[in-house]
Amino acid sequence: MSDEALLELIYHGREERNLEYKRSISWQEPATKAKIAKSAIAMANLRDGGAIIIGVEKKGEAYNPIGMKQGHVESFKQDDVMDYVNEKYADPYVELTVTQVSENNKWFVAIQVHEFGQLPIICKNDGLENLKRGAIFTRSRVKYETAQVRSQTEMREILDLAVDKEIRRLRSRGLVSFVEVPSPSYTDKQAFERQRGGL
Repeated sequence: MSDEALLELIYHGREERNLEYKRSISWQEPATKAKIAKSAIAMANLRDGGAIIIGVEKKGEAYNPIGMKQGHVESFKQDDVMDYVNEKYADPYVELTVTQVSENNKWFVAIQVHEFGQLPIICKNDGLENLKRGAIFTRSRVKYETAQVRSQTEMREILDLAVDKEIRRLRSRGLVSFVEVPSPSYTDKQAFERQRGGL
């Protein structure tokens, strides 16, 4: 993602399902590591993933791009964040990108989280911030927060994404072909003739 696109996220002004803001925090704090790991796992389970922007504070209903303390910015390193999230909590692997962004003498950290590759991400260890071994996290549609899957709708959405990926994978290998499903307006006879294809 370009710096311009990241700046748009920084100044977006409200959280979304795939966009989460955090005030200036240091990667060195155990609670910070757990919060980032939990959010990364949840966003990886969303179609198109998401972004965690650090350096934006909530005041009332407004989100203000305050920026980060310089020591906090420097504490976020790509390898450190990737290693911690993946070695400690994510199963399978979460792909993410850590970027430091500067605007008007303010510094921010953007963590871009990619959607899972083939299988949904499961938490593999207990930890701070209610991280639980075996839990599947997502960002809720009802309230934009990171939480354990709570409904069949949330679980179905994750499973549908996994099924779509598997179908694409099998199609690319020539292992699956599809019969076009006729619309409900077709009669059974019309559907049969269409599938028969003039045989």
